[in-house]
Amino acid sequence: MDKLTYYIVATLVAAAVTIIPKVLPLFFLRGKTFNKRLMTFFKIIPFTSMTVLILREVLKAEASDKIMYSVTIAVASIVSYITKNMILTVFAAILTTFLYMNIFI
Repeated sequence: MDKLTYYIVATLVAAAVTIIPKVLPLFFLRGKTFNKRLMTFFKIIPFTSMTVLILREVLKAEASDKIMYSVTIAVASIVSYITKNMILTVFAAILTTFLYMNIFI
């Protein structure tokens, strides 16, 4: 398996593993109403989790990788702010990292 095929398959598997636990509960909770505080909590959890994971890696990264992480964080932040869509944000971050690693490294 060549490098590009490996990256594509790995990205699709990671996307499926990430999306399934988020989408599956929607089928069971469809039509139910929740209070406003709980809905706000549900909306910020994915962004909070992603921020913690990213910051942990940035703090542990070597100096040469910090530029890549900074660019990826900036792109992900802009996409997240504009679209307010976690899936698009994650794909933008993955694509940015992939392009950065293959163009500049």
